[in-house]
Amino acid sequence: MFQRCCWTLSSRVISRNGCRHRPTIISASALTVHPLRCIGDDVRNNKNGISNQINHGQRYVTSSIKNEGNNNSNKSILPNSLSSLNFKYMETDELRKRFDAYDKNSDGSICAQEAIQLVKDADGHSNSSIDIKNCTELKACAEDIIRSMDKNNDQRVEWSEFKEAVDHAATPVSSRVYPISGTMFINFTGQGVMVPVLPFLARAAGLSTSELGMVTAASALARIVSNVPAALAAEKFGRRPMLMLGPMLGAAGMIGFALAPTDSYAFASFCAANAMCGFGSAITMAGCGLYLTDISTPLNRARTMAPLQMAGLIGFMVGPPIGGFIADAYGLSIPFYITSGALMLTAASAMAFLPETMRKQETIIKRHVESEQVVEGKSVTTMSAAPIPKTTQMATTTLDHWRTMLTKPDIQGISSVSLVTGLVQGSYAVTTIIYASETLQMSPSEVGMMFTCAVLVMAAITKPATDFSDWWHNNSNCRSLLIAPGLGLAALATGMRGLEVFPTVLPFTALFVMSHVANAALVTPNVTPFLVDATTEAQRAQALAMRNMAQDVGVLGGAISLGAVSQAIGAPEAILCSAGLQALAMIFFALRTSPGRRRKKV
Repeated sequence: MFQRCCWTLSSRVISRNGCRHRPTIISASALTVHPLRCIGDDVRNNKNGISNQINHGQRYVTSSIKNEGNNNSNKSILPNSLSSLNFKYMETDELRKRFDAYDKNSDGSICAQEAIQLVKDADGHSNSSIDIKNCTELKACAEDIIRSMDKNNDQRVEWSEFKEAVDHAATPVSSRVYPISGTMFINFTGQGVMVPVLPFLARAAGLSTSELGMVTAASALARIVSNVPAALAAEKFGRRPMLMLGPMLGAAGMIGFALAPTDSYAFASFCAANAMCGFGSAITMAGCGLYLTDISTPLNRARTMAPLQMAGLIGFMVGPPIGGFIADAYGLSIPFYITSGALMLTAASAMAFLPETMRKQETIIKRHVESEQVVEGKSVTTMSAAPIPKTTQMATTTLDHWRTMLTKPDIQGISSVSLVTGLVQGSYAVTTIIYASETLQMSPSEVGMMFTCAVLVMAAITKPATDFSDWWHNNSNCRSLLIAPGLGLAALATGMRGLEVFPTVLPFTALFVMSHVANAALVTPNVTPFLVDATTEAQRAQALAMRNMAQDVGVLGGAISLGAVSQAIGAPEAILCSAGLQALAMIFFALRTSPGRRRKKV
């Protein structure tokens, strides 16, 4: 049986004559009266000694209505009591199906009687034997839900009011994004420390350019092997364990670099150390990507990713000059010890500050069943007990997921972008850094400052770029119209570096910065949101793994192939090859994603 709803007590619940009235909340700005909501904690009126206890599993919480300078009666507010139904994480078409399912008489609105099913589903009592007609408490909670979303005061919730309430709840970015961003900042700073140092350490150990490419490829190969298992492990064990284990493996790899010999075993030692770093990176990014996907909504995905992107940019901004300075002052191996310590600190901070965000798989399957089997005359309760659709049964293996997703032109296009992005990243050590150090005679600290300049400008434009991305998407525009021009501009700047139009330090650095700005403004803020928008919730873990796989294959291919080109022909020619591949990726992406594609609106 449902326990009696507990009403939040205002300071004037008890009238002067001692009679108890139904309590209300008064808006301070407009004296707008709202029915009080049920809460799941002790509610005590210290003045009158009143205390009521509500069972934690049977609570009904409505979002507090904040005074924003406007009359709050003109806003539809989604009750917190419905948060377990995850409405704010749904795309518009799926949300409309859920609305229609609760609209049992198909009159285009949900009344208080129909909202009873909402209350029961949210509280997990879909199979309850309660007599609804006699359960006044349950009906009162349903009426409360209707009032919170009823914008025109007709005692019904129409689709537009329901959608407005969900959008209002889905717009703010979850505060949980900041702890993981702080944790990953340490991780990225540690990685940034080693960026300008590794090529110099490899050269000091006697490695050739092609061998350096193989060392870089070892990390990518390790990520390719571990991306899918890491995603599956994150789905089984949760995101938090991945965010602890990954940095620990990376720390072990950094120690391997610091202790690597300079004799005939140097090449094997470097490959083993970088492979360990690759395993750690794959596990970390699997946990991080799913963590952010868990807490993002269709209306704030780019902005949810922004703090993490900003943490990465700042980490890579401060890391390279620190690494270059330490290498110049204290030796090439010292930065790797520092990086190892930073990664261990990352694991410790993840354990201390990051809560688990994984939702139970049964909830995802239930939502999939409800959204796919909305049939007239069936209640949501009946649909929740329906068999899992054939499509879900077929997608029980990773190969099935990937085969299904790769039939979509959008996934093919965005995968090509991830592939070429990885290729360019993998080629930096054997093209850009080799050219800067051996042709332009730049020191490790100067190379670090070049990377810092690029990251500094990227950090400055990340916030406006992600805000614009969400605004662009929420106005029914496709993010592909931003990604393609960004690829073209990056290819142009990279090509000018390869042509040696300005073969001096400052112009080379400026062009390097320009290519990164194009990526940061138009490509990077849109890749993951584009991918998430194009997949279902059940597919997203493997979609993110597939994106990581494509990028790692690119790193592997870029490090090996462009390393060979750099050694055989020259670093400028290898840079030109990477620019040409960026241009091809832009063309393929534009052809596979429809520029006129619009987000569905119901």
